[in-house]
Amino acid sequence: MTAIELLNELEEYTKSNVVHMYLVERKIKPNAKAKDKPSERFEYIPLQINLNEALVPIVKGMLQEVIKRKIKENVEIKPYEVIDDTEDKLQIYSDFGKISGFQEFLNTRLGGEIKPLDSFEEIYQLEKAWAICYGFYHNEKKKWLYCIKKIAPRNMVVDIETSTSVIDAMKNGFTSLFDISTKTLKPFTGFSLNIEPSIDLIYFDEHIYIFRKKAFEDITSLTEEFEIFANVLVAEVEQIDFIDGMQYLSTIINSKPAFRNKLIKAKNIGNIDFLKTCKDIKKEFQRAGKKLEIKFNFDLSGKIIASNEEEAESIIKVLSEYYKEGIFARKIFESPAGRLKNNSSK
Repeated sequence: MTAIELLNELEEYTKSNVVHMYLVERKIKPNAKAKDKPSERFEYIPLQINLNEALVPIVKGMLQEVIKRKIKENVEIKPYEVIDDTEDKLQIYSDFGKISGFQEFLNTRLGGEIKPLDSFEEIYQLEKAWAICYGFYHNEKKKWLYCIKKIAPRNMVVDIETSTSVIDAMKNGFTSLFDISTKTLKPFTGFSLNIEPSIDLIYFDEHIYIFRKKAFEDITSLTEEFEIFANVLVAEVEQIDFIDGMQYLSTIINSKPAFRNKLIKAKNIGNIDFLKTCKDIKKEFQRAGKKLEIKFNFDLSGKIIASNEEEAESIIKVLSEYYKEGIFARKIFESPAGRLKNNSSK
């Protein structure tokens, strides 16, 4: 199936008159252990929110427009990569074993009996409102399409009881709204949810299609997993003992997600393991530096020196094969993604 065929089919689902909306709660599993991976430690629980009839066509139309925009972009469908060149494509995710908690949500929770939200207290007591999910049911095909969007804390306001105490208001503030019928500002009591015209991922026909990669990683708890794994890799690199200035590399990994992912990519393509058996790391970096016009400095023992964050970034870029050489004109490009060529394929 091409991207255009897929997106046209998705648009067909959003014309359905059966539209459900769920607030997705993320909470720690009762039997979870501290050593469990984040993708295994959390469970995701859908809670149905009944939509007013006036909202149904608005939600349908909004998501139809999101999909139409993707169709006009004539996007490609590519397998998910930890880092990638561009967002101008749909990525398909198939490694469900790495997101077991979210897989349970997709395959079991959404397919089972879902509790409706009946009171403000239930919303107020949620461990963590994590995402919004829209379900579109195709009556003829007897199948569901689910569109999921990560929810930001600022997009949700719950105010069960507004204090009338001036002292409390001065301390905590309070939420208010403008009543059009009375043309006055009055205390807000209820649940407010800002619905944005965007989609982060789609679950359809037992496949995840990623519209926004970073949000997909946040929703599935992969982001937290990457953070843990990247720090394990920092310790692994430190043990190889070829960098003088590891503190700068650690700072970059913990402050810049893009470089965290680049380090993970360096592990995935085998470059960190290559360093463990490399007989002359200095020579390898000198060769790469000459080719890429990057000046690497070394101490008397042959360690590469990272004296600031910029130099640490250059080391990570080289390890992750961030730079590519064009075959035709042999130009050097900055290109974070790239799959190892399968030499056996023709």
